[in-house]
Amino acid sequence: MKRIIPYIASDYRKDKIWLRRTKPARREYHVMVAVDNSKSMAQSPQAVELAYETLALITTALNQLEVGQLAVVAFGEHVRLLHPFDASFDADAGARVLSRFSFAEDKTDVVQLMDASLRLFEAASSQADLWRLQLVISDGMCQDHAQLLRQVRAAMEQRIMIVFIVLDRSAIAAPGATDIDPETDSIMNTKRVSFVPGADGKLEIKTERYIDTFPFKYYVVLRDIHGLPSVLAETLRQYFSLVGTE
Repeated sequence: MKRIIPYIASDYRKDKIWLRRTKPARREYHVMVAVDNSKSMAQSPQAVELAYETLALITTALNQLEVGQLAVVAFGEHVRLLHPFDASFDADAGARVLSRFSFAEDKTDVVQLMDASLRLFEAASSQADLWRLQLVISDGMCQDHAQLLRQVRAAMEQRIMIVFIVLDRSAIAAPGATDIDPETDSIMNTKRVSFVPGADGKLEIKTERYIDTFPFKYYVVLRDIHGLPSVLAETLRQYFSLVGTE
């Protein structure tokens, strides 16, 4: 697994290194890639292009590594399964998947995504020694953090690791945009306001950093969109290294 990055860097030409394995892997994996299909992703042509490139990178690498089965999901107002676990992912399947992304949905419902993802993972599970990974690519703005925390805990109980790749607003802004400040508009500096009971029982306003209440345990904030493919490659490397020691 340590060779995934040079393999990707070689444009998938060094595939002979994977032929050295003489016995099957001890574990099977289900990997789900969930891509935000909302309008926010289409603010920059670069974001859409790199989303396509990243999807191609992940699917090709996983197929060559023979780590199990792959599913692809688009989410926004609704969740759509674009490629199921039990279907092979070849060039034709990849073209069909990419053609079904519109990046035109008006909102992003992450709670609905988590509900659908848990059901899909459960329906596809057929053995006990199965590891599951979900990669979520979005701008990171989620509603109902309390519900998402419960869903993340439920996923962990099912041995599903969720890694949220946050494309910061400054990273997906249109080139030359003047209405985006890389600092004040970053998710790292976004504030979240809530109402909590005070000492006297009355509701008080509480302000905190949005990222401090982010419900996903494993996440990466990308402020440079061009770093997406390498970050995902490193995420895969660390994941396989982690589960390989357990």
